Amino acid sequence: MAIAALITRTGREILMKTKDIAEGKLGFNVVYGDTDSIMINTGTSVLLDALEMGKKLKQEVNVLYKCLEIEIDGVFKSLLLLKKKKYAALKIEAWGTPDERVTSEIKGLDMVRRDWCPLSKRIGNFVLQEILSDKQREDIVLSLNEYLSNIGEEMKENRLMINEYIITK
Repeated sequence: MAIAALITRTGREILMKTKDIAEGKLGFNVVYGDTDSIMINTGTSVLLDALEMGKKLKQEVNVLYKCLEIEIDGVFKSLLLLKKKKYAALKIEAWGTPDERVTSEIKGLDMVRRDWCPLSKRIGNFVLQEILSDKQREDIVLSLNEYLSNIGEEMKENRLMINEYIITK
């Protein structure tokens, strides 16, 4: 138990030190940190600038430890952080290559679980797609209002198949 407590305490200390470097020394905005990761808001939509900021943080932290090395695990185009271990993001994959693409990453949200009906998952995915899009806030609100109103009408008029409501456990 003592070794487990030591590992946990050391991990927390390293995370807090990394946060201090990011915010205090480099002036970055840390938006999330948990166990083995830290997320910073670079404040830029230019991928190369964001990567450069990540590299600066990586260099500053890695110089402090002999047996620990942090890496840039991902770059998010946009992020919806709901609470600890629950977020949805648009992640830039294979950056700087001809295969560069944007994919969705959903962690901890109920909609990725199997015990939700297809209709709930479909609605949740649409809502996330709109929120994470590059659209203006007013356009997102209008789009969501129209979409949800249409779903409501389909439900009232019994135009949805029964399998859309089935919950599988």
